[in-house]
Amino acid sequence: MPRVKITDHLLIPFGRPKWSIEKIRIVGVSTGGTFFESEGPLAHVDRSKKVALRLRDFVDLVPGDFGYDKEDPGEALAVIRTHLRQTCELDTDSERRFLDLYFAYCEKAVTPSEWELKYYERKNLAVPKNDPLWVFDALLPLPQAHLYLEDPLSTTYSFVPEKMVKVDFAFWTGERLVAVEIDGSSHIGSEQHIRKDRMLQRAGVSVVHILNGELLQHGEDCVRKLLPTAITQFWQSAESKYRINPLSVPF
Repeated sequence: MPRVKITDHLLIPFGRPKWSIEKIRIVGVSTGGTFFESEGPLAHVDRSKKVALRLRDFVDLVPGDFGYDKEDPGEALAVIRTHLRQTCELDTDSERRFLDLYFAYCEKAVTPSEWELKYYERKNLAVPKNDPLWVFDALLPLPQAHLYLEDPLSTTYSFVPEKMVKVDFAFWTGERLVAVEIDGSSHIGSEQHIRKDRMLQRAGVSVVHILNGELLQHGEDCVRKLLPTAITQFWQSAESKYRINPLSVPF
């Protein structure tokens, strides 16, 4: 039976706590490309382009009528957050809290202080506070993301990695995947989590663990201080000089 591996192209199912590969189907092949169909949300990443997956890509991943008259960046940001929060079947209150804190951090990062606005015109402030649309260059979190990985201790060869794991949130930085795991006390030191971490890290995925109690105690500092700078300083790696509000651009 012929087998084909297409390198550098990642299809990342997300938004559902359970998943099987049968939910992705090839529905067409032409001279222009190969066409896939998925029963749930699906992110496509071309690793060779080294382009991050950002909030402004939201409408490409989650097509629908989100009201393209939402010119206000704050309102548009709230629509994206609410959609991810309500449709991605997050497992715990702590996961929902992390999502809220992440969006709050991104909005705060582009918001000038009263002191700055008192003495300077906004357009003259340093990036990213000079333009509220910078917020849509923040990386897009993929809740309940699923990846197939290889077990380094497996003694049998498999053409396709056989171990499917779910991470609470995945980010594509343009260079690598970052997995964020929101952990309770029952996860700490468990054999299952150790094996999962080992497979993720061997596959080149950076893993950040945040405890439920840390989210309650430290709030936004969990985002600011624990996530890598590729996420927290998203404006530094923006690929485009043009800022857009994804919900105000009609198809």
